[in-house]
Amino acid sequence: MNVYFAGGLSNLRSTTLFHAMARLGYEGLIISFPEETYLSVGYFDNVPQIIDLERCKKLGIPLIRREVGGGPVLLDRGQVFYQLILKRGSEHLPFKVDDAYRKFSKPVIRTYKKLGVEVEYKPINDLVVKGSGRKISGQGAGDIGRCFVFVGNILMRFNTRLMAQVFKLPDESFREDMVRFLEDNLSWLERETDKSFHEEEVAEVLIEEFSKDLPLNEIKDIPPEAIKLADKLKEELTSEETTMEDTGKTHRLIKIREGFFVRNALLRRKDEKVRVSLVVAEGKVARVKIEGNGFNFLKRLEGVPYSYKDLKGTLEVIMPKGTNIQTEDILKALYG
Repeated sequence: MNVYFAGGLSNLRSTTLFHAMARLGYEGLIISFPEETYLSVGYFDNVPQIIDLERCKKLGIPLIRREVGGGPVLLDRGQVFYQLILKRGSEHLPFKVDDAYRKFSKPVIRTYKKLGVEVEYKPINDLVVKGSGRKISGQGAGDIGRCFVFVGNILMRFNTRLMAQVFKLPDESFREDMVRFLEDNLSWLERETDKSFHEEEVAEVLIEEFSKDLPLNEIKDIPPEAIKLADKLKEELTSEETTMEDTGKTHRLIKIREGFFVRNALLRRKDEKVRVSLVVAEGKVARVKIEGNGFNFLKRLEGVPYSYKDLKGTLEVIMPKGTNIQTEDILKALYG
């Protein structure tokens, strides 16, 4: 099994290359880092629901849909990607996807430790900083062709403000809240260590750690046929037909990290707009922020399980008497 150190890649190849290698049946570990900024959405993401397409266009941020899971990822300089490709049926591939995540997260956890950050695995696909719980690496997995692909990134630095720009939000007043949510719940190497890192330095440690768990041999060049196929796949994976596909998924919440989600909505009452921000942690309402008169009773939803049934039942108890506020309108804002 080979290591393919691709280095800096342009033309969205940080995403298209591992698709091409998998379709061609090349097993091994690809290490790369993007030379441009673009947005990669997961296989099941319903893009029109969660991404501000017009803003992405104005900012010049291309959009691509990958064929593995996970949520939206903003790719930029300052990230190093590891992409492990194994043929289905390989002796090195656990039967269950959950077990694959656990197994292949281990060399990444050791990499972070060598670079100065203690992290731990947070099922199903996050690595978080020990103590703070901030997400420092997102991972994804899936089948491409006859291969299983496991992908993830090492964040050396990250632009939370730019990431907040790509989400579809009710109005611009919510965007600063999103920046704060991201900064409170995400982290990166340079933030945790107060040190600077180079892509090659991180890549070297990744290769060393993955080699302890897998029979990785010499470092090889990317096959020319894979580059050719990758550039061809770019047309497919960035096409409107692919990126705008209705996946059937409903995004009630925006995932910030595993177990932590936010929802931002406008509740309209006659000529008044009431801003409601909801934080859901580990399946329960952790925080409700309201900007508008007469809705302070919503704070009593904190601690309630985030389900339509539980929200409705609680609202029916706490709703003020003699008001023209409709429970269904509030539920629509809180749950959709």
